[in-house]
Amino acid sequence: MAAMPDSPVTVFLAADDGFCRPLAVTIRSIVAKLTAGRELDLYVCDMGISPRNKALIGEVAAHPLVRLLWVGDLKDKVAGLPPYWSHISAAGYARLFIPMLLPESVEKVLYLDSDILVRRCVGELFDVPVRQYTAMAVANVGAPYVSSPLGVPYWSRDGRRADEVNYNSGVMLLNLSAWREGDVTAAALDYLARDRDHKFQGDQTAINAVLPGRIGDVDPRWNQQTGHFVPELKASLPYSEEQCEQLLADPWIVHFTTQVKPWHYHSTHRFRGEWFARLDETPYRGWRPSRTAYYADVFGRAFQEAQRQFLPRLVKTEWRSAITADR
Repeated sequence: MAAMPDSPVTVFLAADDGFCRPLAVTIRSIVAKLTAGRELDLYVCDMGISPRNKALIGEVAAHPLVRLLWVGDLKDKVAGLPPYWSHISAAGYARLFIPMLLPESVEKVLYLDSDILVRRCVGELFDVPVRQYTAMAVANVGAPYVSSPLGVPYWSRDGRRADEVNYNSGVMLLNLSAWREGDVTAAALDYLARDRDHKFQGDQTAINAVLPGRIGDVDPRWNQQTGHFVPELKASLPYSEEQCEQLLADPWIVHFTTQVKPWHYHSTHRFRGEWFARLDETPYRGWRPSRTAYYADVFGRAFQEAQRQFLPRLVKTEWRSAITADR
């Protein structure tokens, strides 16, 4: 399926209230890099966004050629799914329900996480032919193969080869016609419901597990992940050295994949300044992370960990002392 270069780009995002500033940056960077004259249908899944923030996001998306469409809340549908890591919102599960949320007439959509910075017109990615594939994506830098730790657990059970690519689900071009025909949503939800080790990767593991051979490759510059800056991880990717150097030097989408995001006080990411430059083009302009809040969080976490580590030992010691005293 090849989209006409002059057809509207269809993009899907999802976020909750805690992710509104990153969502604003993602949307602003998308709109700012649109090729002149290119229309955009921007679907945003409300996973718990306040009326005030929805109004501000509306201001960010305001453009003569951009149509912002809010779609339904999925909090109840994702409530029982396996938990994510603490730095990843359950809003990520929204991508599994995209075919149910968009009109049947939409046959192709570009899904994007909300922790990204767009540096090239996403219309170029949207125009990539999906051919026989259900999705198109980039290898996951932290687990580039299904057999990698944090890849697809027990990959051999489904006849997979160890060297098959494990894809990052944060930037995915979806062939909704094929997705609906194969009922991928039901298959992914069934996978997540089974009693197996999901390695906390949630929907990403499920998508890779239920789409063997049905995910195609796009230029890795469409999803530069933070791990690409780690030499040991970069060296194990299914890409040439030239491709790796290109995606480091001039990424088309920067995806902030680790727990430390550019909006955190202690971030040193190479594209942090660019992220804040885009933020300052939105109604959230001028916001910066608080040093006080950062150190309060650090000491708070340290105190909680100390309690977790030492309190059980203290209780156990006191319990033993009490038994000795009774004797």
